[in-house]
Amino acid sequence: MKYRLELPIQKSREEVWEAFDNPENMRKWRPSLVRFEPASGTRGRPGAVSKLTYCENNREFVLMEEVTARDEPIELDGVYENEFAHNIVKNTFIEQGKDQTLWVMETEFRIKTLLMRILGPVMKKNFVIRTRKDMERFKEMVEGD
Repeated sequence: MKYRLELPIQKSREEVWEAFDNPENMRKWRPSLVRFEPASGTRGRPGAVSKLTYCENNREFVLMEEVTARDEPIELDGVYENEFAHNIVKNTFIEQGKDQTLWVMETEFRIKTLLMRILGPVMKKNFVIRTRKDMERFKEMVEGD
């Protein structure tokens, strides 16, 4: 299951990158994130692994994040994994002018379990909606500074 979202942000690419690359900001635009714990490597660098704990609908779940690529301030990619899915995310920040950046997020879910393979196509719309809301919260946070 793949999808691509784009969102223009009325800030310079450097300002967008700085906000995106700061783990302290994650809870501001990902409200279900309750903990971000570096596990190994240098945070934000390829090979770094972190444990992200989320709570949604009174259910806690963990995603392990591994940074797979970093080209500051253009691209930051990662893999998010748990027992149900392997999620590849590519974030690209395209300069659109002095104070405008286009954030492009390309996502690919590789589902691991039979139940999730059955439910995945039905749930795709929900994944896209959740991702779009997270992106919009990020935009509001960055543009509000």
